[in-house]
Amino acid sequence: MTTKKAIRHYEPWSIDEAREFLNYYLSNIKLRDEKVIFDQYASQVGRTHDAISFRQKEVLSILTEGESGLQKSKWTKEFIQAVDEKLAEGTVSKNMMINLF
Repeated sequence: MTTKKAIRHYEPWSIDEAREFLNYYLSNIKLRDEKVIFDQYASQVGRTHDAISFRQKEVLSILTEGESGLQKSKWTKEFIQAVDEKLAEGTVSKNMMINLF
């Protein structure tokens, strides 16, 4: 069986996509299972479930300074900036984001 990659599998994520992912995830995680969120968002943006899961781990790693999730070497500047902006908004605390991610 051959697995087909999503249309945008190899495309890097823009800062706007990083922001959109954070907003989508934070808006939906309280109401839905993580797997459902990953699948819905992946189909919405043309990426794989694994790509969405990877970004969730990246955000967790950024929030925990590399203690959880991915290695720091896997961080992207777009997601670092998006996380910093989300925290600066003051609408969600760092601890709450860690719990949700």
